Amino acid sequence: MSFDLWITSNSPGEVSTWVGGVTPKLAQLKPDWRVRLALVPCPYASGAEKRVAQQLEGVHEVLSPWETTRWYFGLGKLGWPRAPRGLVMFLGGDPWHALLLGKKLGYPVAGYFEKPNWWSRFFDHPVFGYAGEPRVGNLMVDRVSAGEIPQRPVLGLFAGSRPWQLRLTLGRYLLVAQELRKRCPELDFLLVQSPFVQDADLRKALDRPFNLGLPSARARVEADRLVLDDGLEIPKRMGGGPMSDLSLAMTVPGTNTAELACAGIPFVVTLHPLAFLGGGGLPGIIERLPLPSAWKIPLRRRKLRRLRFTALPNQVAGEAIAPEIIVSSSLDPLADQIQRWVEDPDEVARIRQQLQGVMGQPGATTRLAEWIVGIGNAANR
Repeated sequence: MSFDLWITSNSPGEVSTWVGGVTPKLAQLKPDWRVRLALVPCPYASGAEKRVAQQLEGVHEVLSPWETTRWYFGLGKLGWPRAPRGLVMFLGGDPWHALLLGKKLGYPVAGYFEKPNWWSRFFDHPVFGYAGEPRVGNLMVDRVSAGEIPQRPVLGLFAGSRPWQLRLTLGRYLLVAQELRKRCPELDFLLVQSPFVQDADLRKALDRPFNLGLPSARARVEADRLVLDDGLEIPKRMGGGPMSDLSLAMTVPGTNTAELACAGIPFVVTLHPLAFLGGGGLPGIIERLPLPSAWKIPLRRRKLRRLRFTALPNQVAGEAIAPEIIVSSSLDPLADQIQRWVEDPDEVARIRQQLQGVMGQPGATTRLAEWIVGIGNAANR
């Protein structure tokens, strides 16, 4: 008898690390299961999730957020009929989507949460990352592992996985690289391009950066590099693979911070008091309405004040292992921090060890896949 596993998810980090980590394991354990990924509307989404998800191993069909929503109301068609046995698995997005799917399909609902929360109590089978029982561990740890430190220091630039993030950060990161080239001639640079953005997004970000009261560099985007106006060439590669070619990093908040921590790469998180931080709820809805920026700025300032930490390893540790720098009028604090690290390898080694220690042990994706199989078998006997 056929078995359908429905997975709900969205946003670049969840699709690439949570879903992309567990579906290959499920394909090994249960090759006869049909896996359908239902992407759901989410304020953190980039818009490229379906394109990337269609390339994931072990996923047989992907529904876009619009297709998922249409199907809720009986307006869409699926690639195959509903199986009599199945399970809905929450791996990101808003949890209520998974609960709604389970009710519509008549399947039990399971969900992965980092720790127990208000939503997890409504799930038939919750499982947790680093607090609560049953616990499988942090799924991001399996994504990357620490490698050898490059002999020549290399600063990785993680400018974001959404086009609007690129317009905030990319030109400014390149300006910091230009300044560091003068201060630290021994430092190399590498742009790590998210699979969720394309070269056209890079060009638009450099041509039309958001006005944050900060200067922004210009550059020509080529297939394998960025060429800045002053002649500096910064190689680029796609993210999602090993990070052994990096020794330091500069990044926006998000999944990158966890992956860098697992790889033991010290990083700086860059923030701006007027930049959209993402999020759900009423502030997330207001952020996407066509309202004047002056109406949104107070909400952004308030949210930034309320956030103790934005970097995931800092949140887990409850302390600022990786610096989070609010850039309001000058990019110098970013260049100053990277310069200090280049000149103090002992400090870099200490932070590297702290970051690796806080993220937990590997094997979480295997444990989660085995748990899902166990729940699926038991719930549908």
